[in-house]
Amino acid sequence: MKQYENHIILSLVLVAIIALYGFADHRHESQKVEDVTVSFTDYKEPLISQENVNKLLIQSEDTLQNLTVEKLDLNRSELSLENNAMIRAAQVSVDLKGRMHVIVEQRVPVARIIADSSFYLDKENKIMPLSQEYAARVPLVMGYHSSDQDEVYELISFLRNDEYMESMVTQIDMSNSENVICSLRALDFDIALGNVEDLQTKFYNFKAMMAQLEKNEAMDEVKRLDLRFDNQVVVIKK
Repeated sequence: MKQYENHIILSLVLVAIIALYGFADHRHESQKVEDVTVSFTDYKEPLISQENVNKLLIQSEDTLQNLTVEKLDLNRSELSLENNAMIRAAQVSVDLKGRMHVIVEQRVPVARIIADSSFYLDKENKIMPLSQEYAARVPLVMGYHSSDQDEVYELISFLRNDEYMESMVTQIDMSNSENVICSLRALDFDIALGNVEDLQTKFYNFKAMMAQLEKNEAMDEVKRLDLRFDNQVVVIKK
């Protein structure tokens, strides 16, 4: 008899737990979205504003605050964000208090291509449009042809991994892919790079020559540094 009573009590407890869970779940789903918090994994260059992220999240004519949790389609919200050309990835969630949390990872432009229709090249070697909200501080690429994309990406990637060279090169001229010309920040001369092969050696030679020119106070005499030749830098004077 005692064992029978214990089974009944256990069954009632389980029913109560299931009922409470169902009630809490229903209450959560019927709850309105109370607040939206948007955060960015990296917002040094704000290619898209928080306001525009909020606009992308709206799933009907109502504002998000008028929607209930039950009516939210989180997968749809994430896809809507990720379909934006400025966004690489997004995560959307709602906590038990009805607060929506949005985490946005922006795409990272690494070069700006100047052409009839200008655009960025991103850090994954993909084309992306210019942002309407922010101009990224990246090297400008002139004389670009679509066949140059991999070479531009290889050169830009090398520069991004070299703090000194990244700070120096402001513009790249691809008019002749066999003799790429790099303009330098705050200096009145440029670099004739040749092709984009053996960049490690070429820029090592460049740094050595820059140190020599600075030591001799001869920067103002230079028109171009030609790095196309093995184990030497040809200084073209004004």
